[in-house]
Amino acid sequence: MTQRTPPLSRLPAGKQRQRRTQQRRWLNRLWSWLITLAGCSVIVALLGIFVYLLTQVMPLFKPVTALQVDVAQQPPTVDITQVEVPAAAATAAGFEVVFSLAEPLQGYLLLAASNGEACLWWQQQPAAGCLQRLSLTDRTVSLTALHFLAGKQSIVSGDSSGQLKQWFFLPDERGQLRISWIKPYARRDAAIVDIAPELGRSGFAVLDARGGVSLFYANLTKPLWQGQAAEYQRATRLQFSQRNEQLWLLGPGEPTVLQLDNRHPEISWRTLFQKVWYEGWQQPEYVWQSSGGAELRQGKYSLVPLTIGTLKAAFYAMLVGVPLGILAALYTACFLSEPLRGRLSQLIELLALFPTVIIGFLAAIWLAPALEQHLLALLLFLLLLPLLVLALARLWPRLPKRWQQIPGSGWDLMLLAALLFVAAYLALLGGDTLQQQLFSGSFRFWLNEKGVSYQQRNALVVGLAMGFAVLPIIFSICYDVMSQVPRQLTLGASALGATHWQIVRRVVWPLSLPGVLAAVMLGLGRALGETMIILMATGNAPISNFNLFEGLRSLTATLTIELPEAAVDSSHYRMLFLVAILLFIFTFMANTLADLVRQRLKRNFQRLDT
Repeated sequence: MTQRTPPLSRLPAGKQRQRRTQQRRWLNRLWSWLITLAGCSVIVALLGIFVYLLTQVMPLFKPVTALQVDVAQQPPTVDITQVEVPAAAATAAGFEVVFSLAEPLQGYLLLAASNGEACLWWQQQPAAGCLQRLSLTDRTVSLTALHFLAGKQSIVSGDSSGQLKQWFFLPDERGQLRISWIKPYARRDAAIVDIAPELGRSGFAVLDARGGVSLFYANLTKPLWQGQAAEYQRATRLQFSQRNEQLWLLGPGEPTVLQLDNRHPEISWRTLFQKVWYEGWQQPEYVWQSSGGAELRQGKYSLVPLTIGTLKAAFYAMLVGVPLGILAALYTACFLSEPLRGRLSQLIELLALFPTVIIGFLAAIWLAPALEQHLLALLLFLLLLPLLVLALARLWPRLPKRWQQIPGSGWDLMLLAALLFVAAYLALLGGDTLQQQLFSGSFRFWLNEKGVSYQQRNALVVGLAMGFAVLPIIFSICYDVMSQVPRQLTLGASALGATHWQIVRRVVWPLSLPGVLAAVMLGLGRALGETMIILMATGNAPISNFNLFEGLRSLTATLTIELPEAAVDSSHYRMLFLVAILLFIFTFMANTLADLVRQRLKRNFQRLDT
């Protein structure tokens, strides 16, 4: 018979305590393992998300490859229809026309000679002769290739020195097209033999006299791929297949076929973070435009407008939320007495439960039109309120003593609230009067006349709405930090004769500063990740400026709007993953800095308690 362990109730008291201690030890160890496992799982999940995002983004920056394959089909048909040069155009040019290109929209004709001299002739004004004369090459070289890129809004020329140049059709002050030189491309080793544009994209292939083949994209000056082989020297023409997956080198004898892996030529670090001069644009710009529309399928994927929009919204939200949150927490924790302190703090913390979609809806439907109508009144209110508070503080010591003895801390709060309403009333009254007298009835139109663009859904609306959303987070953390300042420090300062304000300024505030910084960083992380307010309260225009009265497009709004309609594995689809990585980095850095500051604050308080 095996000896059974007696129940715990039958063991001596010492044995019972020992067994309970052992059970608690094992239970604590189990909970420690579970907490450690949960923490590790969170870290692994974050790393997994980041790695997955990277795997989706890496194909964007994959080098272009070209592999020679066997010829298994007929070469693609080549449109070699020559542009018929009218006699009036040839006469106006005054030289032997070797190259001729027809602009399809307005009927312009570009004629060029072998020495690079060119003439721009317009069919609607044949008697005017050449509207523009220019030289497409240097004087010492000859023009050997001239082709439109897809869309026929830009031209690429090649000469006998191997130089490639891009030219745009741009309208002048009178609306007539002119040819403008845009940029040179990397020089080739020999004379340019042929230039072949891609179909539906702004890429092109170049063949030189030494058998060198290069792939370019219009926005990049350096080649995406280049290769040279002996069989390439027999080629005299280049032609892309219908889907740009193959490049045919045509000439005497068997053609040579290159299988291309060039899915995302428009994506590079330069196009993501630098200004790019796109076809039809008057100057280089930061542009986010996922669909090309009339400009072919040439997506424009600059991350600068989205990054600026995200930082712009967060900046104006913090400009509203940080002062209000910190000062409200300081007043509540240090100047209000119970029970009003607890009730007010709970009320402000409950604002964090307010759905942001409702805040965005109210901002779009009510706040934006109200600000458009009473913009001057808002500016006057921001000026009048501090002036009235300072005037009241200056006047207060001169009032009779019995008026200065306010019964309880709730009355001063009511007095300040009344002052707030008085400032709002005076601002509305004065704003309407000034608008009629000084700004011809509309302050917004006056701003537009001065060159300041005003849009109804702008950064001001977003700043006020998002400031209301981040205020509870900042207030809650600041209030907790200021309430946890060791009481012996404040009592000691009071015993030494410090006033209430001196205690707050020299004891409470320095000790609370790390916690306040942590609250600001957490509020910043909240503002960077906000979606619904920005989506509903802005025009969602990717604008690259910090104008308070214009809209914006944020990273989060871009993901929300464009991800459902992005084609899988397209450049647009993978660019949205890159947007997600950028947003992930922003929020991760803000939250990590906030946690580091919080840990420092905790160590400081522990050192003070000891």
